Amino acid sequence: MKKTKLVLINLLIVGILIPVLYTLIAIGSFTKSPKVEIQNNVNADAPLLRVAADFDFSPYSFYDENNQVSGLNVELMNEIANRLGMKLEIVFTDWISCKKLLQAKETDLILGLEIFSNLQGVLKTIAVSKDQLLVFGKNAINDISGLKDKKVGLITNSVLEKNYDLNCEYVPYYTNTDVLDAIEHGDIDYGICHGSVAKKILEKTNYKIIPSISLMNSYPAIGVRDDLPELRDKINNILIQLGDEGFFTKLDNKWLIKFTNKVTVQDVLNSDAKLYFIYFILFLFSIFLTVFFLQNDYRKEILMKKSLEYQASLKKQNDMLTSIANVYFTVHAINLVENSVKEIQSSTQARLYVNKTYDAITQMKSVIQNTVIPEDIEMALTFTDLTTLPQRMENKDSILAEFRGTEIGWFCAQFIVMNRDDSGKVTDVIFTTQSIDEMKKEKEYLLKLSRYDELTRLLNRHAYESKIKELIENDINKVSVVVLDVNSLKATNDKIGHHAGDELIRGAADTIRECFNNIGSCYRVGGDEFLVIIEGDDINLESILENFRTLIDKWKGNLVDKLSLSIGFATFNEIENFTLTKFSELTKLADKRMYEDKALYYNRLGIERRR
Repeated sequence: MKKTKLVLINLLIVGILIPVLYTLIAIGSFTKSPKVEIQNNVNADAPLLRVAADFDFSPYSFYDENNQVSGLNVELMNEIANRLGMKLEIVFTDWISCKKLLQAKETDLILGLEIFSNLQGVLKTIAVSKDQLLVFGKNAINDISGLKDKKVGLITNSVLEKNYDLNCEYVPYYTNTDVLDAIEHGDIDYGICHGSVAKKILEKTNYKIIPSISLMNSYPAIGVRDDLPELRDKINNILIQLGDEGFFTKLDNKWLIKFTNKVTVQDVLNSDAKLYFIYFILFLFSIFLTVFFLQNDYRKEILMKKSLEYQASLKKQNDMLTSIANVYFTVHAINLVENSVKEIQSSTQARLYVNKTYDAITQMKSVIQNTVIPEDIEMALTFTDLTTLPQRMENKDSILAEFRGTEIGWFCAQFIVMNRDDSGKVTDVIFTTQSIDEMKKEKEYLLKLSRYDELTRLLNRHAYESKIKELIENDINKVSVVVLDVNSLKATNDKIGHHAGDELIRGAADTIRECFNNIGSCYRVGGDEFLVIIEGDDINLESILENFRTLIDKWKGNLVDKLSLSIGFATFNEIENFTLTKFSELTKLADKRMYEDKALYYNRLGIERRR
C-alpha cells in the first residue's frame, strides 16, 4: 500500500507540474525582456544624427537592466540611421529637457512626439506607432465627467492642458513615473498617461492603480528641427519603406504586444482549452492503469503475508496478554460471539461484583454500576455496552474513555481488538483499565497555574482572553467592565525600590479580590493594570466602587503607607446594540474613564503627566 501511495503521489506531482510548467512558459514567466537587435553600424566618420529621448517612456525608450538605451524607438532609430548612413547619438533625459534640447537646436530629432502636438520649432514625421491616452487612478471612472473638480496629473506643457478643458485642476510633472507616484501617495486624484508606458511602470511597483477610460488615441511620431525639412522628408520616405516591409508589425509585436500586454493564465486556458482537455483525459487514464497494476501486485503480497500472520497471531496474542497484564490495573479477555469473559488480571473491588455464572454483558454492567461514581455511570455503561461494541469498532483497533471510580479516582477504560471474522467484524477484545488519577490531578494543577498571575494570584491575560471567547460562545451580552490602574507605581519603584512596587501591586490585587471576587472575574492584564468582568444587569456599580475606594483608603503596607488606583467602568447598556463583538468598545470606554480619573489624581498632586 505504501508503494502504491508513493507511486501515485509521484505520478500526481509530475502530472500537475507538466501543465503548470507549460502554462508558465506560455504566459512568458521565463521569457526575458526583449533586446535591441538592430544596431547602428555605419562608419565612425559618418555624419552625426543627434536624437533626444525620454528615459521614462518604456516600451518606446528606456534604460534596460544593463543601463543601456533600449526600446521600440531606439531600435527604430538604429534602422533609420543605418539607412541614412549616419552615426546615431541618443541623449536620454526627461521629456521637458528633450523639448528644450530640440528648440535650442542641440539635437536634430526628438522621439515620442504626438502628431497633434503644438510644440514650436519642430516638424513632425508620420506616426511610427499607436497607443492610447488613458486615465489612471486608484478608482475607475466611467465617464469624462468623473474628472470634474479633481486634481489630474500630466506631463508638463502637455497639449492636453492647453487644448482640453476637463473642468479639473491640472498638476504638471516631469515624468510618467512622477505622475503615478503622485496618485499612489494621494497628491493627485487621477493621472493621464500613455497606456503602454504606465502599464510598464506599474509592473515594477505594488501600486493599486488601475486604468479606466480612454481620452483619445495617441500617435507618437518623430520630431525634427524645423530648419531640417529635408531630413524630415528622408525619414518619412524611410518610414513608408519600413511599413511596406512589415517592419512596424514586427516592432509592435515585439515591444507593444509581447512586452507590454502580458499574456494571462486565462488567455492561455482559452486558447489551448482542447490541449488541456486531451492531456487531462490521458492523465486520468494513466492513473487508472497505474492503480490497476499496483493493486494487483498488492493483492499478491497480501495473500503471501496472510499465511505468515496467521501463524504468528496466537503467539502475538499470548505475548500481548502477558505485557498488558504488567501495565494495566485490570485486564479481561472477552469473546463477543460466545458472550464470555476471561479474567487475566483484576482488582479486589471488581471481583466483589462479578458472578462468573453470568454472561459477559451482565458481569460488565454489574461492575460498572458498583465501581463508577453516579455522575459517570450512564456514560460508562454506554461505552462498555458489549452489544454495540462490534459496530463501534468496525474500523478501529482500539477505543478508550475516561471515568471516575468510587475508590481509585480517574481511570482509563480501553477495548483492544484481538480477532475479527472473515467479514471484518470484531469477535474478541481485550478490556483494560488503568488508573490516571495522579496524572489528572497534575494536569489540573498545571492548567490552574497557566491561568493565574504568579505575583498577585489573580487570573492572568490568558484567562482573560479565554473568558471573552466563553462569553461569545455562550452568547452572554449583559456584561460590565471595571478597569483599574495603580497610581504612582513608577515613582514608588524609583524612590523606594521594586519590592515596594510589588507590594503596591499585591495590595491592589488583594483589594480588588476582596471587593469584586464574589460578583465578577478579576484579572491582572498588565504590569499595573487590572480588569474585572461582571455578568448580569442587576449590579449597582456606584455602590461597589464606593466600597472599593473605602477598602483602598484602609490599606496599609509594610514598605508603603498608601495605595491609590485609578478606576473606570462601563456597562453594556451604554453602547447601542451591544454584543460581545463590541467588547473592545466597552473596554475602551472604561479605559477612557480610568485615564480621566488618573488625570484628576495627578492634577490634585500638582503633577503634569502625559501618557
